[in-house]
Amino acid sequence: MKKQVLVAGGAVLLACALYFGFTNKPPKVSAFDEKRAELIDSLDVPSETTIVALQAALKKDPENLQLLDSLSHLWFHAGFPAIAADYDRQIADLNPSVEHYLRAGKSFFDAFPSDTSQNMQVNLVYGSRYCYEKALDIDSTNLDARIGLASVFVQGTNDPMKGILMLRELDVEVPGNPLINMELGRFSVMSGQYDKAIERFIVVLQKDSLNLQAHFLLAESYMAVGDTLQSVEVLRRTQGLTGDPVLDNQVRQYIESLTN
Repeated sequence: MKKQVLVAGGAVLLACALYFGFTNKPPKVSAFDEKRAELIDSLDVPSETTIVALQAALKKDPENLQLLDSLSHLWFHAGFPAIAADYDRQIADLNPSVEHYLRAGKSFFDAFPSDTSQNMQVNLVYGSRYCYEKALDIDSTNLDARIGLASVFVQGTNDPMKGILMLRELDVEVPGNPLINMELGRFSVMSGQYDKAIERFIVVLQKDSLNLQAHFLLAESYMAVGDTLQSVEVLRRTQGLTGDPVLDNQVRQYIESLTN
């Protein structure tokens, strides 16, 4: 079963704390620039010819939003979402809006598992936090930005309780919200509070019955408390929902191993 590990190591977390203490502005030459140059030099990137041509055009016109969007799309589909996310951030900085910063913040956040090197993890956490904070500068009440920022603290910094407190405040303000319950459920799993995790994921699935990650984490939580029957029942409900025959088969085999 596919799982994503979103929690950075201790050294990364310490580095993040130091990094954030100095600045909240993207560096002129970032880890994303260095990684992109390294990959292009390796001559092992899908659509490389197109990417190189677009990058050359961008040097002549660095504020061209269409070029930035095209590069984001190409790098994402080449399998490098971290680099794509930095182009999304550049778009947001050039054309500031809550929508653009939310897109960039989520892009950075979703890219956490894509490169586990310490330097890139620091920059991904930094980028996501930066974008969500910029969105909140524009609209301090935006729920998605508040949830996103709290999630970054929980899953990417050495101060997860700050994020948990933010999420709990939001849970009081917006009870039953699936995104808030999803993040609180993840934290409950991380901290071994599986009974609480089960409660949270059930709320998520009541609102969003197609949420595969909630299904899988709920099944994992049931297994952790020794309720194999409930875990199998949850896993069976994912059959046909993944859109991935390989993953469906893995889940089917896992169910068989639990029931035989």
